[in-house]
Amino acid sequence: RADANYLVAVKDTDRAAERVTVLAKSPSGIPPAGAVTLLRNDPLTQGPKLFSKNCASCHRFGGHDGLGIPVKDPASASDLQGFASREWLAGLLDPQRIGTTNYFGATKHKDGKMVGFVNKKVGKYSAEQRDNLKKVVAALSAEAQLNSQSSLDVRDTAAINEGRTLLAGELSCAECHQFRKKDEDATAPDLTGYGSRDWLTRIISNPAHESLYGKRNDRMPKFGDDQILDGHSIGLLADWLRGDWYEPAK
Repeated sequence: RADANYLVAVKDTDRAAERVTVLAKSPSGIPPAGAVTLLRNDPLTQGPKLFSKNCASCHRFGGHDGLGIPVKDPASASDLQGFASREWLAGLLDPQRIGTTNYFGATKHKDGKMVGFVNKKVGKYSAEQRDNLKKVVAALSAEAQLNSQSSLDVRDTAAINEGRTLLAGELSCAECHQFRKKDEDATAPDLTGYGSRDWLTRIISNPAHESLYGKRNDRMPKFGDDQILDGHSIGLLADWLRGDWYEPAK
């Protein structure tokens, strides 16, 4: 009873039993290979395991390893719970939070241009500029097309369109980032499709790609290019981070 790992394992087993029942009732039903295949191909089941094994040595997910187990060593990369959501991005662009371990505080980017921009410029924004920043956050988050925010994205179409214009212009994001048009002078990750499944699978596969962090990549392995994870596993991990898995209609 005092073993935290054991208690988490029991909960994980119970969740798996409940989950396979849900998946078995999905439109595709149980495949010929059996019910166990449902769990092997389920982002909600496999994502936390993949994250715990491959990502939690640096990242956190809501402060833990993805499976609910605390990690003894301090985080050295951002907390990825809610990644690319409006709430997560608002924290990234907050002078009080960008330098914490939830974002860049434990990385070599803590003294980089992004943190400097947020601290020196965003911290001095006027009320109008802060309102515009909210539109940029909505626009950038909309690139991810998250299921959890689909109704918000539809509701805020006008603000999102305005935010895209501001992102590429007035708020100076395009001075470093490429966004929706080719820019060979960009020095920071391409924001086109930011947080989408394609974007996430690319950065997991090779964060050092020239369209992402390039030579400024901070210790993150090339999980795909170095064959640490296969494409199927990378896809499951990306889907889980995005909250994209089967749920029955309510």
